[in-house]
Amino acid sequence: MGVYMSNRVSNEALLEAGLTLMGQAGKPMQKTQSGSRAMLFRLESGKTVRVRTCNDHVLVVVADSPKLNANLNIEGTDYLLIVMPEVPRTLGPVVAYCVPTTVAVKDVRKTHAEWLASNPATKGDNRTWNIWFDDAAKAGGFAKHWAKYRLGGTASVSPQNERSSTDLLSDSRKLGDVISVAKAKIAEAAGVSIDSVRISVDLG
Repeated sequence: MGVYMSNRVSNEALLEAGLTLMGQAGKPMQKTQSGSRAMLFRLESGKTVRVRTCNDHVLVVVADSPKLNANLNIEGTDYLLIVMPEVPRTLGPVVAYCVPTTVAVKDVRKTHAEWLASNPATKGDNRTWNIWFDDAAKAGGFAKHWAKYRLGGTASVSPQNERSSTDLLSDSRKLGDVISVAKAKIAEAAGVSIDSVRISVDLG
């Protein structure tokens, strides 16, 4: 299977690939109306799924406070579907993990507690608790740790379906939806809460 180089893969194309993999696993999902930027879906069983896409092999989790029992922005659904390119920031094959949210939250808290115990250089107000799938990274090794949650099947993003998925969504979105997506991308890139991102639009 060919691999196409790119600076990044769009969240929309990764989402489509994740939906494909879930369908191949016999778990088709339907979009739910969340009233927020969150990508929330429902399985035929009624269970809920939050989708998180990332161009790097990392799950970015934002806590509402530095406390270990803080609320995390991955909570609130039954499952967490994490979708990423097989090769970071590269068009081509896509991998996805469908992890029970209780498992993900427990592992994120445990990993963050271990990081704090290592006396890191932090000012004590760290609210971004990242875990990595690569072995070499700190707080890493989750490709192996969550191997049983990795979806089988195959899905890929090519230059053609990358453009078509982005064009389809951009044609159907209202301005508010476009701004919400932009804020989410900025927050993801900066490693900050979506609430801290402000966008002003001048249409004059």
